[in-house]
Amino acid sequence: MTAVLEHVADMTRSRDRGQVDASLLTALMDLLPLRRARLWRVLGEPGGQRSWLQAGHHEVGLLLPCVDPLAEAPEPLPYAALPRHVACFEQVAAIAQDPVAGHGVLLPMASEREVEGVVELALERPLDGELLRVAQTVLRIHRNFLNLIDYSERDTLTGLLNRKSFDETFLRATAMEATRIYGNGSTGPEGERRGAARRHWLGVVDIDHFKQVNDQHGHLIGDEVLLLVARLMRSTFRYDDRLYRFGGEEFVVLLTAPDDAAAGVAFERLRANLEAYTFPRVGRITASVGFSDVRPGDTPQAAFERADRAVYHAKQNGRNQVRSQLELVAAGLLDETGSVGDIELF
Repeated sequence: MTAVLEHVADMTRSRDRGQVDASLLTALMDLLPLRRARLWRVLGEPGGQRSWLQAGHHEVGLLLPCVDPLAEAPEPLPYAALPRHVACFEQVAAIAQDPVAGHGVLLPMASEREVEGVVELALERPLDGELLRVAQTVLRIHRNFLNLIDYSERDTLTGLLNRKSFDETFLRATAMEATRIYGNGSTGPEGERRGAARRHWLGVVDIDHFKQVNDQHGHLIGDEVLLLVARLMRSTFRYDDRLYRFGGEEFVVLLTAPDDAAAGVAFERLRANLEAYTFPRVGRITASVGFSDVRPGDTPQAAFERADRAVYHAKQNGRNQVRSQLELVAAGLLDETGSVGDIELF
């Protein structure tokens, strides 16, 4: 019992989701006769295309679990590629692993409201009833604590991250940009390739004429539009891109791309998806998007203002378009001091 309580204390001492996941994997390895533990999360919306992301793993011989949401992550697997995981997820029940692979069990990561994923346990011997209950209790504590984190860090309407959770992740991104530019001691083509792949970009997405939606259709319909925009954002961007609602009709995206052009393609895909979607009662909705690179030593406010100035330029020049702050500066249409043409923004 003492060992369980110590792991509960470790799991609930940090508000970082990666650290909470790491504590879960450590607890399972210490409390159960395991060879390996893997944490799988389901990506995608119900009724749409879904996939599996291995969000962390731990095994005998490792000093610490491997969980880092900002590190290079494995590509997601197709949903149908793990049929036993699918059965565990959809039935919300423990499922025995393929006996050919040895002793193992799959357990759902479920709260009262939703199922988020599956924990895969490779065992030295079959779990008896008491140890199975220990595993399920640890998973329930893990999920309940993540629910508390989500309550404080997620927008209550859309389920996207809120502004409160933005600064810490942004500062991690600036640190990674400093490593990419100034190096971390790694040399060679492979290190250079990984660094280039992790360049960060911040985009501001502002729904065009959203006030008219509220004025003509009411705030309930306006809220439905915001919910659907959030859903389209989740289906458009990658699993490791960070999506935020900053309030009203303003959304922020923190993503990685190798260069300005590739980031522009990602934001253009969102703009096109929004324009093509038919919103109930409202019809066509468009958005103006501005984006900027994230720089070493940046503050969240500085990067946001650069992207926001690009949004302002888009709105002043027809709306329903994506504009790069770097391209606007290079073309002489915007400068780094906060001016768009003759208009001072700040």
